[in-house]
Amino acid sequence: MDQAELLETVSDRAAADADEESADDATRAVLQTLGERLSADEARDLAAQLPGDLSQHLTGGESGQRFSEEEFVSRIDRRMDTTELHGEEAATTVLGTVLEAVDESERAAVVDRFDRYGFGELLAETDADADVDERTPGEY
Repeated sequence: MDQAELLETVSDRAAADADEESADDATRAVLQTLGERLSADEARDLAAQLPGDLSQHLTGGESGQRFSEEEFVSRIDRRMDTTELHGEEAATTVLGTVLEAVDESERAAVVDRFDRYGFGELLAETDADADVDERTPGEY
């Protein structure tokens, strides 16, 4: 999946049927926040599989921060300029799309991390074509 296709998928999946600019804004906000939560190595591994310049959003900030699922969504909300999407919708839409864009081993690693972080509820709400509900941490 190239960058334009990823952003188009985010736009199409958003309940508000967000335009391309809103999809880009939401994707940037989610990836920046995800990059803060993942370790530097985890962020680099995921970034290596993202198309275009999306990877820079994952690796540009301070990684390895500890915060809750609620704080994850709150940070996304504060970062977004768009009013078409709220933080939780942006998180689930972008995460689901990103999980589909990466290979199975990276998808499993992200699912494992989210389970360990206690973000299982958020992950379960994604519309990713990945069986996130039946995995257990460390399964892959």
